[in-house]
Amino acid sequence: MRPVSLTPAVLAALLLALPAPAQVPPPLPSVDLGIRELIFRPEVVSSRTPEDVWLLANGRGSANQVLRSADAGRSWQLDATASWALRKSLLAGSSITLDTLVWFTPEIGIAAGSIGARVLRTTDAGLSWQSIPLTDDLYVYAVERVGERAWLCGSSGKLFRSDDAGASWHELKDSPFNRDDRCMDMSFLSPESGWAVGMNGSVWATEDGGTSWQRVPFEQPLKYLRRVVRLTPQAAWVGGHRERYLTTDAGKTWHARPWTEDELNTPLAAARTPDGRHLITVGPVGKGVPVEQWVPFLGEAEHATSPGGDTVVALVVADQRELRLALSVSGQLVRKGPPVSQGSGVLTPLEGLVRKSPETWLGWAGEQLAASHDEGRTWFQLGRVPQTPIRALAFLKEDTVLAELGTGELLRSKDFGRLWEPSTSPLDAYDFAVASGRTASPETPFDCVLTTAPASMKLHLENLGCFHQVEGQLSVKLSSDGAELSGRSLDDKPVKLGSKKLSRAEGERIVRELVAAATRQETPLGCGSTTEYTALLEWSCPSGHVKEGTVRFRAPGCGPLADGSATTWGSAAPGSYARALGLHQAASEVFKGASR
Repeated sequence: MRPVSLTPAVLAALLLALPAPAQVPPPLPSVDLGIRELIFRPEVVSSRTPEDVWLLANGRGSANQVLRSADAGRSWQLDATASWALRKSLLAGSSITLDTLVWFTPEIGIAAGSIGARVLRTTDAGLSWQSIPLTDDLYVYAVERVGERAWLCGSSGKLFRSDDAGASWHELKDSPFNRDDRCMDMSFLSPESGWAVGMNGSVWATEDGGTSWQRVPFEQPLKYLRRVVRLTPQAAWVGGHRERYLTTDAGKTWHARPWTEDELNTPLAAARTPDGRHLITVGPVGKGVPVEQWVPFLGEAEHATSPGGDTVVALVVADQRELRLALSVSGQLVRKGPPVSQGSGVLTPLEGLVRKSPETWLGWAGEQLAASHDEGRTWFQLGRVPQTPIRALAFLKEDTVLAELGTGELLRSKDFGRLWEPSTSPLDAYDFAVASGRTASPETPFDCVLTTAPASMKLHLENLGCFHQVEGQLSVKLSSDGAELSGRSLDDKPVKLGSKKLSRAEGERIVRELVAAATRQETPLGCGSTTEYTALLEWSCPSGHVKEGTVRFRAPGCGPLADGSATTWGSAAPGSYARALGLHQAASEVFKGASR
């Protein structure tokens, strides 16, 4: 046989004819399951020394717990002694809300908030605290210090100054603020030169330590100012909610600087001004960049701290406005999530994971769950499922998670996988199929209502508030050749239906609208209300996958009722949806049509 010559062209053709190699999924991460979540809600973060960062947090049935980190915010532990000392000093007050913690030295610090006409002061690094009186009962919004001189202001509009590291405070009589235009923040370049901003859009300057103030022109659309940061005598930033302005001529002119998406996702960095002041900036400051061009952090002052070097520990707003700790080094995000303990150093490979969002991941190894809030950079132990093996996880709205076991059984968690219980909702199998993407058109538990006769669907409605409770219901009964509609609406002038006869097609249309509202995928409303909407859907049919059952839905009285066509009071996230509100709106449309 004559040998075949494999020229480059022939070889290329043969390679193209070969089947493409199978795509190998990336390996699952290995995690330290010794890192445990500390169940506390962080409120204030402050650096006592570069080696000692304090976190005031609420949890375990008690407010103002002290967590401390000795590794710049990577891990934390509860300090029971410091927590008790702080709470003991608050027992005499009617309120125990602390929002600010400022250290003058490693031994001397002050804590303030809504604690009556006083601040707290320690001279022994937090082992004990003394009440330092003020001449006014105010909610302290801001504390600013330069050396041993400090200023505080808040809800009453009065200003106070201390010249002895917080040991005593005297009222500054020439305050430009009042209870309407409250002082929200201050920024001082020196013991004499500073600016302050009011909640109604006022900007004020002092050159004598706060003894007298002069108005800085600020005629801009933003009327609610929350923060001010002076970079130099000429350059300063002011800001409110998602809005900010820059001046480079001491307030003569202002320039709007809208936030960009890149900036909103940029980790914070630490920088030192030429005159020695520490500032927290949005992203690192390049070498040689003039201080006038720096972009300062304009979030809550007590929500970020730089323990040393180029490290920043900040509290950032995450899902449902929950505060999470974010640690950045040299402008790069190192970790984000709740406060966690130190780990064991032993790594365990995950068996699977699912992503709730680009940032939030949930994985498992055996019965143990682990979570990440920073795209898998860091992980921490969460909860355990009571049975194994886990076949798959799926997220529903907010923090609800479904786990499918090897037996096909479903478990449900309402708190992001911390605690689990057997699934009891008839809708869970449908929701799991949709959320996991396993089935394009999964069955609903209501399917038999439309396919068998006689069948019925009843909707119980309730609108419950602080001073009212309104109830209504809607019932649809389907026979083989017709339908019957009855009920009472929740309107101020309720529509009452006796027993209205409908065609079979019309009855099926109403059932489909109710099923569509009950199975549309929910998304967080992002708002709250003292009013609650409840919808209890009940059905019955002679045969089918699920012959009868009830499902209850709840939602706060805010946001869109259905497709944005109607809203109750409140401000919901764009495109959000709640099944309880959708069912209320669907029933309302049925009553409107029936009354014509």
